[in-house]
Amino acid sequence: MLVLGLLVALASTCCMNYGVFLLKREVDLLPRLEVHSLWRTLKAFITSRPWLKAQGLQFSGGMLHIIAIGLAPLSLVEPIDTAGICFLVILSVIYLGERARLSDWLGIAVILVGITLLGITMVKPSEAFSYRPIVTWFFIIVLAGLVIRSFYIAFSRTGEDTSIFAGIGLGVLIGLNAVLIKLAWSDVGNLWHVYHLGSLWRSSYAIMALLGSIFAQVIFQVALQRGRALLIVPLVTGLSNMIPIMVGVLALKDPFPTQFKMIMLRLLAFLLIIGGAVLLGLKRPDQPGTSQAGAV
Repeated sequence: MLVLGLLVALASTCCMNYGVFLLKREVDLLPRLEVHSLWRTLKAFITSRPWLKAQGLQFSGGMLHIIAIGLAPLSLVEPIDTAGICFLVILSVIYLGERARLSDWLGIAVILVGITLLGITMVKPSEAFSYRPIVTWFFIIVLAGLVIRSFYIAFSRTGEDTSIFAGIGLGVLIGLNAVLIKLAWSDVGNLWHVYHLGSLWRSSYAIMALLGSIFAQVIFQVALQRGRALLIVPLVTGLSNMIPIMVGVLALKDPFPTQFKMIMLRLLAFLLIIGGAVLLGLKRPDQPGTSQAGAV
């Protein structure tokens, strides 16, 4: 199950980042969204086969990501998912003519080293999923409170601080949502023999994960319009990966090495992967745009 879960995670991140690549390539060829020509613009989008293909890839990647979370430990799936941004950068350089900076290549190299260390320190998980309920709910309540507080500050103030708090809120929300998806798998599995498909909407974790995903997508677009991508994207990238890893290890009983040397290497792997992703998420001051894949 572990190997299958990691392979599914790899397929997921490749699908999502290739979808983002197609979107980046196609959106430049499509008309801008204007109020006075809304129908014509929407028609251009929904009749564009490459755009529809990109949407299909992103949706498929999202579904595969959910499956991967159910099959493998959260603290392993999320780093693999993060590594997919390397694929996007390489595609953008080769096919879109984008210039990669030294920090981009350094970010890719650092992530690859981190993934290698992750493989070296791999520990076989137990077959049955279990978690520490008190610790888990402590994290959920604290993280949810941090999300609410961060968004309140971000959207009630003006100035550069709003970008910082928007990035913190989004990063924590996306990370928390990954934790909820993992818990939803266990919850739905326990209810399945009684309610079957009905267990999906009887699971509080599944409902919270669905609402969180929708809310995160909407807020991400709003935050980018109101704040600076240069501040938002690195914060979202770092926090959305750090939180599932932390909660996975401390609350969800993800397998972790026991030897001191292996523990240090595993921690270094997490640091390198998150740090590399943040490097790739950094944008030049003259580049206002950003990629969603790099953020989530």
